[in-house]
Amino acid sequence: MPPAHSPDLRRRAIELARRGDRPLVQLAKDLGISRSCLHAWLKQDDADARSGAGDQLSTATRKKLADLRRRTRQLQTENDVLKRAVHLALRKCSPKVLYSLIRELADGHVPVAVACRLLHVSTSGYYDWLGRPEPARALRNKELTKMIRQIHADSNGCYGSPRVYARLRVDLGEEVNRKRVARLMREAGLQGARGRERRRQDAVQDRADGAAQNRADTPDRR
Repeated sequence: MPPAHSPDLRRRAIELARRGDRPLVQLAKDLGISRSCLHAWLKQDDADARSGAGDQLSTATRKKLADLRRRTRQLQTENDVLKRAVHLALRKCSPKVLYSLIRELADGHVPVAVACRLLHVSTSGYYDWLGRPEPARALRNKELTKMIRQIHADSNGCYGSPRVYARLRVDLGEEVNRKRVARLMREAGLQGARGRERRRQDAVQDRADGAAQNRADTPDRR
């Protein structure tokens, strides 16, 4: 891949093109760049002047989005590493140690269900150890999650939370609100086809943004 043109050359080329003293074809030839490269610089400069108005993002906005996506991917990777490390460490801990930790977290206002999920133990096992019956809400969540899994499976994984909620209310007559269904589906790792498609489209858009930025900053092969 040929080296990117310097920012000084880019600024000079845009300035000369705006003057209109020479045709763009001749100007590109005099500067030793391709016409398509010059057009790309001018187009991006227009977008920068509009501060991202319209369909094309400004250079600053595009760079900020790229930085945010890169940071998100980095955080996801770090989170995966930490989850695996914690999982390996937990395998060496006895249930009694984990239950004691959950009790301390609960005293610090961390929801028991969240602590149990992160520490890979069951809430029923924790409450059995604690000598108290599992809360009615936790039991209800288990019951709803079981029905949600079945509805989701019956749809071949296509239903998102709105349609699962509708099935629960209309077909099964369950008294439950939409937000609770959405939360239980997230905790169970379930999502509809639209959610998966949106994630795929985001990944495609990330690659397209990166390619567009490279085309603007890198000269064409001649």
